[in-house]
Amino acid sequence: MKLNGLKEEWDELPQKGIFPEDIKLRMWDVVASATINKRRNIYRSVMAACAVLLISLAGFQFYFGFQSVKTAGVVTQTYPQDIRLIRLSDGTRVWVNENTQIEYPEKFADNERIIKLKGEAFFEVARDTTRPFIISSGNIKTTVLGTSFDVKAYGNIAEVNVRTGKVKVESSQNAVFLERGYAAIFVPKENIVQKRKALVIDPEWKNSLIDVDGLSLEAVIEKLKTNHGFTFKYASEDLKKLQVKGTLDTRQGVPELLQTIAFALEITIKPVGNDTYVVSR
Repeated sequence: MKLNGLKEEWDELPQKGIFPEDIKLRMWDVVASATINKRRNIYRSVMAACAVLLISLAGFQFYFGFQSVKTAGVVTQTYPQDIRLIRLSDGTRVWVNENTQIEYPEKFADNERIIKLKGEAFFEVARDTTRPFIISSGNIKTTVLGTSFDVKAYGNIAEVNVRTGKVKVESSQNAVFLERGYAAIFVPKENIVQKRKALVIDPEWKNSLIDVDGLSLEAVIEKLKTNHGFTFKYASEDLKKLQVKGTLDTRQGVPELLQTIAFALEITIKPVGNDTYVVSR
């Protein structure tokens, strides 16, 4: 493949302006280098790794801002096949499903935590009894102090499913209180929410991303081994202690997952046959 053709393929990846220019240039340099050296199999795995670099690199949060009179905020928009995990200023973690928009302040107010959601997201809310966490999502409002739950809000379709803790869900006409294993369903004709048994409390799409932030390389590899069969060898013991930041996309295969880790940590992970890999500097 010619370099121009590869550049066109790279540009088609779902970056959608979420990468800073310096990171995009670094990723493209790696892809171009692999291609110039005629490593067709390698550059495809590098492209896969770079495509998910957003959720693998430490210390980066990519967003475009919206300004208000009182505070600056963040808008995150996802696209088809684009699932992300974001961390809010209070420690709350949010898995954002594809085709979803979420708005939140860079720093929450002293008396409340308010965000807006269009689409679907799974929340693990950091507990704070002095500041309720409020999600405005179309026809419903969800209020919690600290819990985990899934919220869907697509037009007149609105639903909240609770995995842990207690949640209050309101429409303009009524309110229901939910605990683990229950859901609130919005009924458009009556403009009310109804309490029901939840069919799903841990959505399958959320499991596409695993949070490895702060784990050692050894711990991350062991976590991956629970669902994938492979052998991993270390050139030196100190490599086991390297700290991984961010999130891994499990929709990739083992080679792509390991390439993502290698790129983020600036190390080398090579296959040596029979599903065995060796890591070195």
